[in-house]
Amino acid sequence: MSYKVYLSPSNQSNNKYAAGNTNEKEQCTAIADAAQRALERCGIDVLRGDRFSMEGRVSHSNAWGADLYVPIHTNAFNGTVSGTRLFYYNAGGEGWKACNAIMNRLAPITPGDSDNVTPYPDLYEIRFPTAPAAYCECEFHDVPNVATWIIHHTEDIGEMIAAGICDYFGVEYKTEGVLYCVQVGAFAERANAEKRLRAVKLDYPDAFIWTKEVN
Repeated sequence: MSYKVYLSPSNQSNNKYAAGNTNEKEQCTAIADAAQRALERCGIDVLRGDRFSMEGRVSHSNAWGADLYVPIHTNAFNGTVSGTRLFYYNAGGEGWKACNAIMNRLAPITPGDSDNVTPYPDLYEIRFPTAPAAYCECEFHDVPNVATWIIHHTEDIGEMIAAGICDYFGVEYKTEGVLYCVQVGAFAERANAEKRLRAVKLDYPDAFIWTKEVN
């Protein structure tokens, strides 16, 4: 079964960050980009409505038949409070379950310590989607060091939102493939490199020489 997730990143460009000369829309778009890549990598269908209004996004999601609706925002309060916040419609419901699954993945990597999962049924993007909603407030952008952290960790935030969504659906979260490369020497003379390569190839037939320019 392929699950369908609707991502709704903030379009609030007027919400300026306390560092980095950026804003909520720009960073939440980057987070949603990372989450989309990760979800699609894990076999989950993703739809977004960045060009739509809030009402348009909800209608877009409802028409598509999303299984989960996920707004992505960053928060602000008094310049000192920080932490991860997730909002849902009602305790024990599917949105609550999804929020807790995302929180379990996201909170351990975020710098703030006042994390919570809270009902907020009056929010439009929680009340009106037909799909369960897991509303993500990914840290507080009005705290300078936290704003800086968000800017440098949009990929990590998106990945952990996706991982939590996978956990909620019972889908395997697949990380991106990584190649671990081993270098056994660097030589100024090619003859010396070729001599070492012949020895290495006895155990590693696929070994090869690559060149790097030095100043």
